[in-house]
Amino acid sequence: MIRQLIAASSLMCIAATVQANTESETSANYNELGDLLTVQQAQGRFAWLEKCYDGLLVEVWERAFDTTDIISKEQKLAQLRALWLSPERLAQGHGQYLTFANSDFTNPYNWHAGANAADACSTMPPEYVPVALKTTVLKNAYCDNVAFDSEWEWIDKVTLDDFSHDSARHSYTAVSGKVITLSAGREASMTITPGNKEPQYPSYVAARVWVDWDQDGQFSDSEMVYKSASDGVFKFAISVPTEQPGGVTLMRVATDSGGGSDNACNRIHYGEVEDYLVTIR
Repeated sequence: MIRQLIAASSLMCIAATVQANTESETSANYNELGDLLTVQQAQGRFAWLEKCYDGLLVEVWERAFDTTDIISKEQKLAQLRALWLSPERLAQGHGQYLTFANSDFTNPYNWHAGANAADACSTMPPEYVPVALKTTVLKNAYCDNVAFDSEWEWIDKVTLDDFSHDSARHSYTAVSGKVITLSAGREASMTITPGNKEPQYPSYVAARVWVDWDQDGQFSDSEMVYKSASDGVFKFAISVPTEQPGGVTLMRVATDSGGGSDNACNRIHYGEVEDYLVTIR
């Protein structure tokens, strides 16, 4: 059965053969589909697919419209583009785009379709299908950051007030299935639980958290809201500013047994980077 998740990022199943074993598995795997695009990148995603995988877009059109009318490929692509990238949607900052994974909603090869027509065509893993039609929520594209190595250390769990996310071992995770709501002018309780290959010998790791409060697409020095080092669980509070722009912004969490960097864009050595969507109310 196709399951549609009613989430802030507006994920929608479109692959009829995709099925997860349990509701919790479905939720977790959707959360980790990642692939956070801006409106401009969503437009680029469609152009890239039109260049590299136009047959796939035609197949999506046939499933979405469920019609036997004979129309040209160009008309089908134009209808999809109008549906996902209409001027009204784009003006509201809500372009839509396909994201891809295997049949259990995971992305083991860390493959993403291009986000610009100028990107070179790349081969999609054979078991991958378009599993979700996602809605853009970010105004800006952010710098990439990924660990060089996550074999021995990674982020096992993050909690923020009543939100909780458990993850497996990754060098980078974009947690895109939920927007976390923070209360303006109040403190939010947060924990970061590092993962270790040998938990009986926990590593001494540095943990940092940044929140792009002003939503300018950059993590400034003043937006690093936490920094510490420990061989255990990090427990702390984040002071949420009283007045901030409306909409959704990005929170970045990083752990690094190599010490890490105060610059959220500097690649970490041994650990993991996770990005979360947050909004202030």
